[in-house]
Amino acid sequence: MRPIQYPTNRIGCQLPIIFFAFLGLTSEVWGATPLRVACLGDSITTGARVNRETESYPACLQKILGANYEVRNFGLGSATLIKSGKPTIWQQLKAVQEYQPEIVVIALGTNDTVSGQRGNWERASQFRPDYTDLLDSLRKIPSHPKIILCTPTPMVLETPGLSLERKTNLQERKPRLQDLASRIRELFKSYAAQGIRLLDLNRLLRGKPSLMTAGDGVHPNVQGYQFIAEAVARRVNSVIKRPNIVLFLVDDMGWQDTSVPFNETKSELNHRYHTPSMEQLAAKGIRFTQAYACSVCSPTRVSLMTGMNAARHRVTNWTLKKNATNDRNHPTLTFPNWNVNGLSPVSGIERTVHARALPAYLQTAGYRTIHIGKAHFGAIDTPGSNPRNIGFDVNIAGHAAGGPGSFLASQNFSAQWRKGDRIWDVPDLEAYHGTDLFLTEVLTREANKAVDTAVANDEPFFLYMSHYAVHVPFATDQRYYDFYRRKGLDHTESMYAAMVQGMDQSLGDIMKNIERHGLTNDTVIFFMSDNGGLSASGRGGKKHTHNQPLSSGKGSAHEGGVRVPMIVSWPGVTQAGTRCTQPIMIEDFFPTILEIAGLVDFEQIGGTIDGVSFTQNIAGLEGNREDQRPLFWHYPNHWGPKGPGIGPSSVIRVSDWKLIYYHQSESYELFNLADDLSEQNNLVEAEPEIRNRLANQLGDYLLSVEAQMPTRTATGIAVPYPSARKPAKIP
Repeated sequence: MRPIQYPTNRIGCQLPIIFFAFLGLTSEVWGATPLRVACLGDSITTGARVNRETESYPACLQKILGANYEVRNFGLGSATLIKSGKPTIWQQLKAVQEYQPEIVVIALGTNDTVSGQRGNWERASQFRPDYTDLLDSLRKIPSHPKIILCTPTPMVLETPGLSLERKTNLQERKPRLQDLASRIRELFKSYAAQGIRLLDLNRLLRGKPSLMTAGDGVHPNVQGYQFIAEAVARRVNSVIKRPNIVLFLVDDMGWQDTSVPFNETKSELNHRYHTPSMEQLAAKGIRFTQAYACSVCSPTRVSLMTGMNAARHRVTNWTLKKNATNDRNHPTLTFPNWNVNGLSPVSGIERTVHARALPAYLQTAGYRTIHIGKAHFGAIDTPGSNPRNIGFDVNIAGHAAGGPGSFLASQNFSAQWRKGDRIWDVPDLEAYHGTDLFLTEVLTREANKAVDTAVANDEPFFLYMSHYAVHVPFATDQRYYDFYRRKGLDHTESMYAAMVQGMDQSLGDIMKNIERHGLTNDTVIFFMSDNGGLSASGRGGKKHTHNQPLSSGKGSAHEGGVRVPMIVSWPGVTQAGTRCTQPIMIEDFFPTILEIAGLVDFEQIGGTIDGVSFTQNIAGLEGNREDQRPLFWHYPNHWGPKGPGIGPSSVIRVSDWKLIYYHQSESYELFNLADDLSEQNNLVEAEPEIRNRLANQLGDYLLSVEAQMPTRTATGIAVPYPSARKPAKIP
């Protein structure tokens, strides 16, 4: 796809040329007729306080989107949404219908906060039903427009030059406006499955007086309208254009196993590792500093592929052999009949979760779906063990096992060298056997070949680059090993660090190949790990310290076991070099990727998707702490090693509070992560009200999904769900 080169706008809307190039679509794709965009709203859409023809946000939007779009301004000064108000945006509906837009952007609500003589606020009960009628009316337009639903811009009381009278008026109206913004967010939830997208201008402009007209506090200035136009343009792009998608998943990589800091400052571990490709990705994308997976691999991968939480899909431990559990023996507990056979695209397979996987949805959107590396979705001799069965057009090296026989081609990637079960041998790579290549590099070569084929066939691609690194058994990657030995690391840690750098080289090689095809601006890249870094065994140095400042590691309910590095780059959408502290859960990737791919009417078998799209966060919108949904982990299993947070447990996180319920002892740990990231100060006795509230919330959730629990071996009685009605115990 050849991008259009747009000139830099000299009138009010100066934007970098790369942004234009990304958002512009060629006439080869869309034909000679421009896509029609209707901007519907009040005086802020009209362009009050600036030159409407050149500086309003629709005028800026036209310049950004270029010749392939026709943007028309249907703003009406002082317009209210409520039908019985005056004037009302409904007066513009007929003109919009006649325009037959492909995209409609709606931004309303400010004037609905006015009371007194106009009496709009006194009619606020009509707001949602009237907004629903407006959306339904627009959806019936024969052009079937994509609709972008905006919350109203905020009232910014910090704006310079506000008179006392103006500030008093805005102080009265501001809570009303925030209330209406919340109602619009709730309304959006009812329409998200119908393809309507949300753009939260209220949060984007909140606390930005430099973007507001002096002495006004409501209407943006020239820079503010430009800011709005940029945000709208990103959203227009997300509903129109279908980007390539790369999901780069690393196995067992810890939060600190990189030179990219995910904490406030660089740690000692960040200085240990050398990951320049991750640095490059973070520099042009957004780092998610509170991204979460499950504490072991298969639950994470099934959640990723289905959008379901592990408590619901019941693949709560790692899988391998059919009908065989990998739970280690426990002195007092017997573990439930969890779904040991993993994910199945076919119904009726015992002890599986029957679900439709992410790539199967993407195939329906025209994507070439490519699986490279570790699969670990289903047990041997079940349909889910083969990625081709769950929707991947291409599968290289993916099978039932969750680790490689060897990372070395000289050992044929086989476990034979350690007299291990050949079940671990990596398939499909015979052409490399006997060479001196490392598995990470081999998989990267295969990934780039598969992308080359998709590009040659002019197919959008979904590349699931799922590395076996940095899982055991560690091996020496001679490209980088000596560098870390010279830094003073022991043999084991030098192997590990070299594997981390080899993984990073893979990321860089994949990005270079995408750049070689001229597709950098048309490709979204997700970087993620499947659980926290290994620390309880197999590493050099002291156990449970390899993810500091986080406590513990893989297999633990503590942060070291579940908090992982995550980066997203979406050129033209992500703001370069930014951070997001909004907690993200692994099942959130499912609806996010489908939304980016343009899919809206998707349902999971059984009708429940736990994941929530974070496309707003990718675009730089940070959610409020009070708006955060609870996150849940459930591990009614026994991994084996001992250490902080390791053992059968259930967990809830709400805002900065995290409660862990240990099944064996029926005891709790309560941490405030904002004050105690290392989880050293158990507040279960100091904060009984918070403990009880979270215990009830966790118990109610587990009950709602019928989560499985262990039983007491001596009595056969199931461990109860957490509840505030039972006295708390201290571990």
